[in-house]
Amino acid sequence: MKKNLLKVIAVLAITGLASTFAGCSTSTSSSAGGGGEIKIGTFGPYTGDAATDGTQARDGAMLAVEQINKKGGVIGKQIKLVAMDDQAKAPEAMNVVTKMIQQEKVSALVSGSYSTPSKTVAPVVQQNKIPMVVAYAVNPAITEGGNYIFRTIYAGPAQGAAMAEYAVKEKNLKKVAVLNVNNDYGNTNAEGFTNQIKKLGGEVVISRNFVDGTKDFKALLTAVKEKNPEAIYIGSYYNEAAQICTQAKQLGIAVPIFGSDGFDSPKLTELGGKNVEGVVFTTPFFREEPRPMVQDFIKAYKEKFDKEPDMLSAQAYDSVLVLADAIKRANSTDKEAIRKALSETKGFEGVTGKISFDEKNEVIKPVILSRVENGKFVYVKSQEYTK
Repeated sequence: MKKNLLKVIAVLAITGLASTFAGCSTSTSSSAGGGGEIKIGTFGPYTGDAATDGTQARDGAMLAVEQINKKGGVIGKQIKLVAMDDQAKAPEAMNVVTKMIQQEKVSALVSGSYSTPSKTVAPVVQQNKIPMVVAYAVNPAITEGGNYIFRTIYAGPAQGAAMAEYAVKEKNLKKVAVLNVNNDYGNTNAEGFTNQIKKLGGEVVISRNFVDGTKDFKALLTAVKEKNPEAIYIGSYYNEAAQICTQAKQLGIAVPIFGSDGFDSPKLTELGGKNVEGVVFTTPFFREEPRPMVQDFIKAYKEKFDKEPDMLSAQAYDSVLVLADAIKRANSTDKEAIRKALSETKGFEGVTGKISFDEKNEVIKPVILSRVENGKFVYVKSQEYTK
């Protein structure tokens, strides 16, 4: 009973919050012209174990909307951001996306959630012909559902392959262990890494997955140690990554550790400390890039939210900007016109780089590799993958 009551309170709280993520206007219009508002929906985990990721993405989207509205909005209208909590659960994602489509009458969506919720809602989004920009969910199946779904983060297989290229070609490491969280995100990253390692003549000496939220990895790491790999690849998030790195050190495992973009959070160094020093991971976001747009974004985010942005914040920020740019070029909130404009996006400058979409609505932009040095994330290299 207590859990049910808490769920009701959480839903009411999020519903209340949704009304605050808005521009100044109060009416909705479907064509170009002055006045009115454009409703853009976003969803992600704002409560529960994944709330840190969801709120980082939501806040990035909020900042983008605020900045766009301060400059006059888009096609003479203010943007209203409708944000709803999916608790990182597929059924809840379906509920809130259905509500945003049917009741809120959103013109477009930004997925600020994980792969499984995003993949679950994709068919409904496509059926209703609502343009959706996926900020950070990497499962390839998400965009395979139809032409109204776009992704501003490269899919899991691409970033896994990029890391495999680095391990073999840059570091000459061919005997690797692969560990990943057993969900859409972890499985697709691990698959991309594994396939590319094998193509490059390498060998995966052990491959294991684990349940999201696992804290004790010693038995799994003992099995890894017995195989004597030259490196370990981890397809997971910062919390498990910090635990694995710490426990690996405790077991005397001293090989290079590579990871996916789920590592890219200030929480990685906060939780892992010196144990994550030297870890290399893929990411779309390089904080030290001198481009004014990047540094202005970081400054504005820190001033507004009193915290550091991460790659999720940057991805959601860019996703809103890309969508607003498409609406501007379409000169309309007609959904087909927005979809067409999105498909024609070429070289749009975001904080994560210049963004274009290929014929499958997948982003074309560099995969960045970062390394932890003295508790900070430093640039290693970048390379472009489109698959």
